[in-house]
Amino acid sequence: MTRRTTDSRGVSEILGLILAFGLVVSVIAVVQMAGTPVWTAGDEAAHNARVSSDLASLDSAVFRTAGFDQQGSVAVETDLSYDNRYISLSPPDATGVFTTTDAESVTLEHAVALGAESTYWNGTTYAFGNATTLRYAPQYTERESQSLVIESGVSYLDAEGDIVVNRQSLVSGTTVNLVILEGDLDGHTTAGETVSLSAVSTRTESLTVSDDGSPIRITVPTGLSEAAWDDLLADEPHASVVFGDPDGNPNTVTVELAAGQTYDLRIARISIGTALEPTDAEYVIVEEGDLAGVPAGGEQTLVVRAFDEYGAPAAGAQITFADTTPLGGSVAAPDGSTTVRTDESGRARLVYTAPSDVTSIESDTVNVSIVGAGGPAATTTIELEVRGVGDSYNVRNVEATATPEGTPEATPEATPEPTPEVTPEPTPEATPEATPEETPEPTPEPTPEPTPDPDPIPEEDFDIDDGTVVPSSDFTGDFELLGSAIKAGWYDVPVEVTFVVGETTYAPDDWENVNDGEKRAFNASGSGGDGIVVIAEAEGYVKASSADDDKQVRVLRNGDPVPDINGFDGQDDVEEFVAPYISDDGETMELADNQAIFLFELGSTNEYESAFDMQDAVILVTLWEDDDADEDEED
Repeated sequence: MTRRTTDSRGVSEILGLILAFGLVVSVIAVVQMAGTPVWTAGDEAAHNARVSSDLASLDSAVFRTAGFDQQGSVAVETDLSYDNRYISLSPPDATGVFTTTDAESVTLEHAVALGAESTYWNGTTYAFGNATTLRYAPQYTERESQSLVIESGVSYLDAEGDIVVNRQSLVSGTTVNLVILEGDLDGHTTAGETVSLSAVSTRTESLTVSDDGSPIRITVPTGLSEAAWDDLLADEPHASVVFGDPDGNPNTVTVELAAGQTYDLRIARISIGTALEPTDAEYVIVEEGDLAGVPAGGEQTLVVRAFDEYGAPAAGAQITFADTTPLGGSVAAPDGSTTVRTDESGRARLVYTAPSDVTSIESDTVNVSIVGAGGPAATTTIELEVRGVGDSYNVRNVEATATPEGTPEATPEATPEPTPEVTPEPTPEATPEATPEETPEPTPEPTPEPTPDPDPIPEEDFDIDDGTVVPSSDFTGDFELLGSAIKAGWYDVPVEVTFVVGETTYAPDDWENVNDGEKRAFNASGSGGDGIVVIAEAEGYVKASSADDDKQVRVLRNGDPVPDINGFDGQDDVEEFVAPYISDDGETMELADNQAIFLFELGSTNEYESAFDMQDAVILVTLWEDDDADEDEED
């Protein structure tokens, strides 16, 4: 017989193990449930740091594309994958979202360009449509959302109304940057994709503008309040907010620039995410050849430049022109056609041939137009002066031979008349004694008198033909350096001066660098009709010839106004260089009629820049009549 017994000791151990395991699981679950939000927020913080760096690069890329780079792309890590948890569920992956607003307008009022572009920028109100705002918003589970916003001229972080500005570039001192974003970037961007940027309309050089009598005003769409813009422009001496529309649709702000000031304006049209067609050419200006003097039958290169409505050079614009001119000249593209397309810089080159049958000075014109553009600035007229071979450009030389020629004529006429009437013996004695004694004395006396005292000279001594001095008779030219000043930082830029007289070029050794504070002089002789050309070159900068570069070289004659041009970066003004030749009234130049002063600008080609100070080389030219030019020529 078998006896059954019971024992519960094993059951207790199993139950204890189960209870302990359950307790561990419960603790882990409680820890994960409590810690998951913290861990999730940490993941989001780390991702936000990475994406903030990407967005800062995107903001910088927009600014670079507006001024320097033609295109760019920035990868933005918008996706965030959370770590898997063992018991609790992890949040779903987060994906940041790019959005672009509806197209709005940026407007510019009362801006007038200085220079040739004033035919288009003349104070009219300009509206640049299709401007959009780019916004990136992360979709975090735990972390507060902080969006990046890039507008026309400002970028900022928006944390549910708490604004932190990253960059304000609309106005900086006297520089104005209008950046107009266009395109559609709505949707999600994953970590493997990029945001593409492309410059559609930009210009590297600034457009110098001033107001038309009313202050320049700029209106841009914005998500910032008027008070926020007041804070942004608080340190700008020339800009202020005149009104905002924070409750309107679209929101806008209008910035007013101080009147009576010149500004460097840059307008950039940038595509973002979407490829855009190039902007059509809107206006054309003359860059080279206007008012040029062309000999009969000669040729002149004409350069025009086309721009779009943003002021950017328009590449590929078709330029048309008549192949004959009112005076009978001809115009053609370099390849002989009657139309030409602009290059990447917006420039197109034509060749004008003057009629050969002109015998006097006649005016001629060339009309140039942009095909497909209808505005008044889409056509420009180039004026030319055709100089016939039968016309003389030499002038009366004051130091003519009136005195020497008159003396011998009077002597023989007076001597024979009294000879038969008076006793023949004293006549020959008196005649030889008086003639040699009196004749040589007055001859040398009148010659040096005009040198120190130009006042007795009654009329001009020579002509300046497009910067080339053309004396009418044999001459000696004295060239005196009045000064030179051009710097690159603390470095004095070497300036070399050479002279061309007729067909001969002179390069004196001590004129290889005149920017050393030392005075120097040179003289050369030539024959009547020989042209005199002065050439100055700043090492690494501009080379200018008095015969060709009318913008880089100016000539002062007697009675001209004293130049009122400030020296760049603390350098002496032009007025200080020419001070010995300023009249007592302080307003006009006082030079002899056979003198001229040449002013050279060798550091800049933009006459509206402060560096364009016209005193990089200042040279006085004085001409004297010289009957023995070939013998007296000096090096």
